[in-house]
Amino acid sequence: MNNWKVEVYYKPDVPDTVGQGIVEDITDLGISGIESVRVAAVYWIEGSIDAETIDRICSGLLTDPITQTYTYGAKTDSSLSWTIEVQFKPGVTDAVGDSAVKGINDLGITDVTTVKTGHKYWLTGTLTAEIVETIAQQLLMNDVIQTYTYQEPSA
Repeated sequence: MNNWKVEVYYKPDVPDTVGQGIVEDITDLGISGIESVRVAAVYWIEGSIDAETIDRICSGLLTDPITQTYTYGAKTDSSLSWTIEVQFKPGVTDAVGDSAVKGINDLGITDVTTVKTGHKYWLTGTLTAEIVETIAQQLLMNDVIQTYTYQEPSA
């Protein structure tokens, strides 16, 4: 049984309109100093599958090859950005994850047992841990059904 973490996000030359909207929402909260926000859909895929199968799932189901790209495995984040990951709390129904399992089965791949979903945000600008926590709690997650973690830039 393998656990794969897949991140799907817009290609660098495609505007991240969701991220741009979040920048505006952050400004509406009265927080300044945010330069940009990039967003990724995150899929935690569990099953007896290999990297070739993950590539099939990503290219055949999870991404739009014109506007999006994906990564999986040991990818390091940009050392210049804060990152926030939001995911469902244990026991909360993940309808998108359940749909992904059905879509994967429709591709003829039957060795995936579960898919859990979430989002990842890369924030650049003048930030502190307190500001990042405020952004996560007030804009990016629902405390009743979701949890979040964040990381400071390493540089």
